[in-house]
Amino acid sequence: MKIYKATHITENIVNAFSKLIPQLSPDSPIPSKSDLEALINSDNTMIFLAEEEDIIGTLTVVLNRIPTGNKAWIEDVVVDESARGKGVGKKLTAFAIAFVSGKGISQINLTSTPERVAANQLYQQLGFRKRETNVYRLTLKE
Repeated sequence: MKIYKATHITENIVNAFSKLIPQLSPDSPIPSKSDLEALINSDNTMIFLAEEEDIIGTLTVVLNRIPTGNKAWIEDVVVDESARGKGVGKKLTAFAIAFVSGKGISQINLTSTPERVAANQLYQQLGFRKRETNVYRLTLKE
């Protein structure tokens, strides 16, 4: 399996996102090629991909420089249902951690719903600790 940071967007990547995003969040729109290009051309967003013959997983890291330090958020982790339980998520997450280490990042945060039992166990195995905090969301109509 090959894990890498996306540096350009191909049709293969666009097709992978059209398959993977509904598995993560069925109500979310599928990102277009231009959406994905904007993300990888951003200074603070990185998309990582896991690929065998096809792309089987993705993870996004967002870097935030704020008064309390430079932090990273791991977002939109999804492994294709056909590849789950094979260590893809672990390898993607470990790769992302290694990639941002040494870049002045003081903390890496992520969220995961309690129903994603395997994902929560994985994050704990990788050293993430559950925080006692509330996460709030305000959905804005565009």
